[in-house]
Amino acid sequence: MVLILLAGMIAAQNVADKVVGPSMTFDTSHFDLGPITKGDIHTMVYQFKNTGTEDLKIEIVSGCECTTLDWPRLPIKPDSTGVVTAIFDSSEKEKSETVDIDINLENLDPKSGYPMFKRVTYSFELIE
Repeated sequence: MVLILLAGMIAAQNVADKVVGPSMTFDTSHFDLGPITKGDIHTMVYQFKNTGTEDLKIEIVSGCECTTLDWPRLPIKPDSTGVVTAIFDSSEKEKSETVDIDINLENLDPKSGYPMFKRVTYSFELIE
């Protein structure tokens, strides 16, 4: 009987820890590619979990012209995972930089009422 009560308390605590609405929690939100030479191609996988209480819906993911992006088109359920894949082609780059990848959600922030937004990044040092 004590074990049942304890299990119920743990389940209630887990629900209390969740963010109301959708929430993207990334394993890694930045990749440092280090030194690269012009023409190198790198693939980064940004794995995330919906740590919120509602389905998470990605509207669009955008980056610079040097980055090809792919992301889940279907809703991500609470406690489920997804990935945003970025393929970076350095062929047209002239200098080192940090590149932003913007993730726009269809979901509205429950507090502000505005569309939700996340940003992940990668950086590189262009060497000759």
